[in-house]
Amino acid sequence: MIINLSSRFVYPFNQVSRCSHTDRKAIPAVVVLVVAVSAAYMWWSSSSPKFEQGITVRKRAVEIEVDGPNQTRFVLSDHRGEVVIIEFMTTWCPGCEAQIEVFKRLKEEIDVTIASINVDTTIQPSADWVAERGINWFVGNSPEAALTYDISYVPTVILIDKEGVIRYRGGPRSLDRLRLLVQKFQ
Repeated sequence: MIINLSSRFVYPFNQVSRCSHTDRKAIPAVVVLVVAVSAAYMWWSSSSPKFEQGITVRKRAVEIEVDGPNQTRFVLSDHRGEVVIIEFMTTWCPGCEAQIEVFKRLKEEIDVTIASINVDTTIQPSADWVAERGINWFVGNSPEAALTYDISYVPTVILIDKEGVIRYRGGPRSLDRLRLLVQKFQ
């Protein structure tokens, strides 16, 4: 027995011939709209910078969490949307002490988030040490953060922009240079 199936199916393309003249005019408009939206998306996504995570300039800063005296804690991602300066330092370093004085003057002029992170495994900054120096920003201890950021000398200053991208990494900076850097990325 032979069954003829062709007479039992209605093919959708047979309905195209039933489209009205108005429907046919709408098809090119829809195609143009889809192409325009696709082009706009590709332009927008290519113009917005994409940064890989890393520890060097023009890389998205690697997350760090550091504990400080009196149960304080610094979590870098909590400061997204702010310009952040991280100073890797030690409590016995004369250059670090000088950079702290620069930071104090900078904080008087500009609203900026600063975190000083001690990298020494033997001496941790105490609340008394912080108070004696008049430091009004986070100070903590994390040799692990120093390893994460591959710190080879102190002080090392890292400036991170509002998007979490490292914009400066290097040695100590003068007040004028830091002010310019912070203002550029605020």
